[in-house]
Amino acid sequence: MGKNAWIVLSSILFGGSCSDAPVQNEKDTVASVVNTIELTTEQMAGLGIQYGDVQQERMRSIIKVFGKIDLPPQNIISVNFPLGGFLKSTKLIPGMRIKKGEVLAIMEDQSIVQLQQDYLSNAIRLHQAQQEYSRQKNLSAENAGIVKSLQNAESEMKVLSYSVKGLEERLKLIGINVDALNEQTISGRVEIKSTINGYVSKVFVNTGKYVQPTETLFELIDPEDIHAALTIFEKDLPYIRAGKEVEIRLIDDPAKVYSGDVILVDREVGDDRTATAHCHFDNRPAQLLPGMLVSAEISVENQSATVLPETAVVKSGNDQLVFVKKSEGLFEIKKVQTGVVSQGKIQILSGLEDVPPASIVYNKAYQLLGSFKNKGEDE
Repeated sequence: MGKNAWIVLSSILFGGSCSDAPVQNEKDTVASVVNTIELTTEQMAGLGIQYGDVQQERMRSIIKVFGKIDLPPQNIISVNFPLGGFLKSTKLIPGMRIKKGEVLAIMEDQSIVQLQQDYLSNAIRLHQAQQEYSRQKNLSAENAGIVKSLQNAESEMKVLSYSVKGLEERLKLIGINVDALNEQTISGRVEIKSTINGYVSKVFVNTGKYVQPTETLFELIDPEDIHAALTIFEKDLPYIRAGKEVEIRLIDDPAKVYSGDVILVDREVGDDRTATAHCHFDNRPAQLLPGMLVSAEISVENQSATVLPETAVVKSGNDQLVFVKKSEGLFEIKKVQTGVVSQGKIQILSGLEDVPPASIVYNKAYQLLGSFKNKGEDE
């Protein structure tokens, strides 16, 4: 039999028929024998094959994965100036470390002066309105006042109270302390201060530029929750859960190992059949930046697994194969799905249901596979 014919027979064995139409008896015979191999008595005597069963064991293994350094969205901070104005000065450059309370930039604009003036003016008017309301209330209590005058005084006081409160909140948004504000402290400049300990990621403006209220000046990174986002293949997801220990290496510095643990595993598998495991560092390296590539080893454990010796499973193309004794010298090839590997044992997920007791080839699977392929090429 030529090599092209062998490829066709292999497709029949592992891929199945592509047609629902009945096939000839001769083809049925071929398809029924290509998933078996028969050895002579002499061949059997020389191999020394050992047989056994699948076993139930507790397995512990290491899953090797890759990923990158990541940050949750709430740790990426966009800095703007809600009032709008000109950037008077800044010394920020990307990568610069910053501390909470440190001045990031100084903004300057006439609208800053106007806002302070409006607040102080309305605060004075509110004080006067409160006094007038108190006077009208006393007159009303003595039956010497007019009810309408009391109502007008109360309305004026409330309107001014709302206005003052609104102006106060606008001043707080741009960092002005209203308790320290008076005619001597009015200024056209405002300092923008950092709210975090971290570093500068991006700078979007230059000195002298007018910045709109919706425009971002800087992007800051709060590294408090920086972590490793690891890509987990679908087949490994059952073994990964919160609390699993992880050893992480930076791709650019693989000699150093950083310990950590899994804190969260995504509940959704993507189109590429992977999900993400988020891992925190026990001691976070200072040089971490979002986007850095990492490799990791996750220690996993399976409470009860169906296993075979690693020597019982062979790989042929994309398939994992096991040989099962049908009778003396006759073996059936079983395609199996495998899981984790640990200490010479490999997990069997499926493919060996209802096999006869003590019929699985434990130790000579590669030799049998070689004999099977040689037979196909010679026929």
